[in-house]
Amino acid sequence: MFKRVLVVNLILSLILITACSESNDPKILFDLGKYEKAFKLWEPMAEDGDLYAQNYLGIQYYLGLGADRNYKKANRWFEKAASDGFADAQYNLGGMYENGEFVEKSYVDAYKWFYAAKKNGNTHAERRMQALGEEHKLFPNQMKHAVELAKDFIQ
Repeated sequence: MFKRVLVVNLILSLILITACSESNDPKILFDLGKYEKAFKLWEPMAEDGDLYAQNYLGIQYYLGLGADRNYKKANRWFEKAASDGFADAQYNLGGMYENGEFVEKSYVDAYKWFYAAKKNGNTHAERRMQALGEEHKLFPNQMKHAVELAKDFIQ
C-alpha cells in the first residue's frame, strides 16, 4: 500500500511540475494567449529564416497580438514566408491583397497568392479563389494570368 501511495504522489508531483513549468514553445504560448512571450520567441526564429515563425510574426502584427497592430510589418513577414513557398503565409498575403490592407487592393495578386497557397497545401485557399470568381471580381483571363504569376511560388 505504501508503494502505491508513493507512486501516486510521485506521478502527481511530476504532473504538477510539468504543468507549472513555462513552455519555450512559441506556438503553445500563442495558443495559450501569451502573445508577448510568443512574439519574443518567434522574432529571432523569423530573423533566422524560419518560415513558420515568419508567418506567425505576420499574424501577430496583423491582429495586434503581442505587438502593436502594424499591417506594414505583417505584410513584410507574410511576404518573406510566402515568397519561399509557405502556404499559410501565401494565404494570409492573398487576404491582404484582396482587402487592400497596407498594399494596393489587387484581386489578381490575391488570386495569385491564393492559388499558390492552394497548390502548396492550404485547404482554405480554393474557397477564396472561388469567391473572387463568383463575385465577378476577376475575369477568366485575369485568373489565368494570376495562375501564371503564381508558378514561381509553388513548391
